[in-house]
Amino acid sequence: MSSFITDLFKTEPHLIEEVQLGLEQARTNGIDLIHLMKMHHDFLQESISVLTGASASDAEKQLHLYRFFRLVEMHGKAEEEVLYTELRKSLHKDARMAGFAAQDEHDVAFMLEGELLQMGYHEAWNEEIAAKGKVVAGLVQNHIKEEERHIFPVAQKVIPPGQLDTMVLRYIDKCRIYLEQSLETSALSPLQRMAPAETRYFNLHH
Repeated sequence: MSSFITDLFKTEPHLIEEVQLGLEQARTNGIDLIHLMKMHHDFLQESISVLTGASASDAEKQLHLYRFFRLVEMHGKAEEEVLYTELRKSLHKDARMAGFAAQDEHDVAFMLEGELLQMGYHEAWNEEIAAKGKVVAGLVQNHIKEEERHIFPVAQKVIPPGQLDTMVLRYIDKCRIYLEQSLETSALSPLQRMAPAETRYFNLHH
């Protein structure tokens, strides 16, 4: 593991600025796609632990829910366009199914983000918001486990190493764009996304 990645792992949650810096350094220093995605999972886990735990204050959870969605929008949307797109068009059924299932899980997370935006989580906090925030954090946590146990190994099996090397550069660029756009919305509205996964699945098989 390169030194800049090692330096990023600290006891305190990473600031968004540190995540941005990590993207710049990843492009400069070079990094494996799956390793970088797992690192972004670790960043998400920092907020998931707060949102699903019992010790944090309401103010801490509110701040972490904002941070959580910025990272979900950055990582999730870039991952959809770079990794899931490749899996869904694979000749291997397991890879296609993994891509469609993972996309569906993203759809649920972004649906809950929209509900929390309507509830005004960035302006106020109550038990209903806290409960829904805990639910979406738990869903993403389970999704991360599934990706690391099943989807990433499938991707490494069916996508040639040289193609993964190209994909990581696209992933970094899309992360930079989506994170910047996500910060500009200031939690006022979700970012625009691709067509629903079920539509793409129907078109592929008919």
